[in-house]
Amino acid sequence: MSLTALSMEAFSRKLASADPTPGGGSVAAAVGSFGAGLVRMVALLTANSPKYAAVAQRSMEVAQSAQTLSDELLKLVDEDAAAFDRVSAAYRMPKSSDSEKSARSARIQSALAEAIDPPLRVIAAALQISELAAELVDVGNHNALSDVGCAALCAQAAAHGAALNVEINAGALKDRALARRHTERVHAQLAQVSLLGEVILGKLTPNGGH
Repeated sequence: MSLTALSMEAFSRKLASADPTPGGGSVAAAVGSFGAGLVRMVALLTANSPKYAAVAQRSMEVAQSAQTLSDELLKLVDEDAAAFDRVSAAYRMPKSSDSEKSARSARIQSALAEAIDPPLRVIAAALQISELAAELVDVGNHNALSDVGCAALCAQAAAHGAALNVEINAGALKDRALARRHTERVHAQLAQVSLLGEVILGKLTPNGGH
């Protein structure tokens, strides 16, 4: 069964069990989806209010982008768990002979490389959520701006949580050049997410955060 088909209570209980999946990667994707949902909500509240008619069309575009991101992140909840399961299965492969050891090592490296993809996509989506939230904080419905701030915080949590998964898997890659490319990309995107979060929250704090 898909993790996203579970009720929130069932998902939370499965998360709290001794089963390693879902884990932090799936949670990062789920939290990111919540952030995208908040962005969509604020965009719709803006588009549907006559007071914000001047930005209604753009707000609807933001809402559509946020929906696309939410859908993507919900898929990544399951994809991350499946990727982790493949890594675990690779480590359980037999290693009694040299040929088995070779096959096991190759499969581990392949599974690790595959497992890096879902969290990379979570981080990319979190950055897009942050960019949309940064746009909304200036033009969005004033009655829902606190939700924009919460969306930015969700994006930060999603990005930083996913980054931990990228780094731990990249750390086990034998291809150090590939690992370095992944980590450099992640660090650059995290810096952008963090900066956007600071800007958004600064605008929502009385006196600009001072």
